Amino acid sequence: MVVCFDNVKHHLALGKIARRIQDADVMHLLKMILKATGKRSVPQGGVISPLISNVYLNEVDRMLEKAIEVTRYGKQRQYTVVQYARYADDLVILIHACHWNDWVVKAVEKQLREELGKLQVEINEEKSRTIDLSKGERFSFLGFEYRRIQEITGAWWPLLTPKAKKRKAVTQKLKGIFLRYRSQPGKRVIEQINPTLRGWVNYFAVGNSSRCFASLKHWVELKVRRHLMRAQQRKGFGWKRWSTASLICRTRVIS
Repeated sequence: MVVCFDNVKHHLALGKIARRIQDADVMHLLKMILKATGKRSVPQGGVISPLISNVYLNEVDRMLEKAIEVTRYGKQRQYTVVQYARYADDLVILIHACHWNDWVVKAVEKQLREELGKLQVEINEEKSRTIDLSKGERFSFLGFEYRRIQEITGAWWPLLTPKAKKRKAVTQKLKGIFLRYRSQPGKRVIEQINPTLRGWVNYFAVGNSSRCFASLKHWVELKVRRHLMRAQQRKGFGWKRWSTASLICRTRVIS
């Protein structure tokens, strides 16, 4: 179950924060930040937005933690039926895929809607959905796409890879850098693209991203080769002029 929220009420958010912060100046600053976004929601991309959302949705976390404990089973209650992950206003609820757990899906969804109703939070119905990983369906969360795969041994494992949208976004950004520094030396171009590459790779390194990284590395190599050959007023990619290893050493492209 993938859930996205809309319409955070500012007065409720400030009230919850005020229980923990007894500083008039800080509260005034937070009020001004929220006011700048309109009457509802939190600033998109704001550094303080995840913290505000986390405080605002604490009750949702408590409800889900209770659901986890209530549905535990096993001799020592070591197995869980429900798990969840939430970052700011994005939430994923995972429920064990046994047929006898259908009632858990309905119960959790009902309790979630009731809890959000108390907070006057609306669910973004367009972005929220219930999926079944055992049927080959997939979902996206925090830039990753999640699905289930079966290994040769028969074991099932989760596979998380960078979303196609994120892959396209990084190549578009890099294209802009290559275009902007078209007349600059290769070393100068590499200095500009490496921070973007390093940040993107470090973020997605936690997933199953090796194929994606290899594809991106090849794409960057071709762009660098064309840049270097264009600077020498030559056509092609310079395959005979530079090997891949020497090119990486020469330009220090992230490998």
